[in-house]
Amino acid sequence: LVDTLIVDEEGVYDARQANDRLLLGMKGTLSEMELTTLRQRAYEAEMQKARRGELFMMVAIGYVRVGKDRITLDPDRRIREAIGLVFRKFRELASVRQVLLWLRQERIELPAQVRSPAGPSILWRLPVYNTVHGILCNPLYAGAYVFGRTKTLTRIEQGRKRSTAGHRVVQKDWPIFIPHHHEGYISWEEYEANQRQITHNAAM
Repeated sequence: LVDTLIVDEEGVYDARQANDRLLLGMKGTLSEMELTTLRQRAYEAEMQKARRGELFMMVAIGYVRVGKDRITLDPDRRIREAIGLVFRKFRELASVRQVLLWLRQERIELPAQVRSPAGPSILWRLPVYNTVHGILCNPLYAGAYVFGRTKTLTRIEQGRKRSTAGHRVVQKDWPIFIPHHHEGYISWEEYEANQRQITHNAAM
């Protein structure tokens, strides 16, 4: 429409010419195929690492990396005791909300990881509900390695594609689950009992 020419390292193309449009279309298709292949290879390499229990996007508070593909309990005793306290109080109170109220009433701070250009650091602060709930519902604290607890969903809104991440996947549908992967703060049996209690409380 505006007499624009398209130039790359191999030639000059006029979009008004059928042959040039054909060449551009073929090049675009080949480029798209190459990108798709690269993405598939990268994804499969990531999944292979996850199947070995060696892929960690982030390490939960209370654990530290050992090398590139293992984690162990944090050597900081204050952090370990703070995480352990959350589980002990839940055994006693059997309610996420009651644990939160008790922690705030006693002015007990929990560790949180803060990311900055200088690197991650630990900040101690009074907890909110999501902090306590996240600790109690994270299978990592039960010594299990899980990959795929959340997923991204795509839908069409007003004629456009929209993707939203962070949708929870039910436990039976976790794609990768390795129990007894590392030392936990609680047993797997206690973790499952905690989840049943939290679900029961929500239903009430």
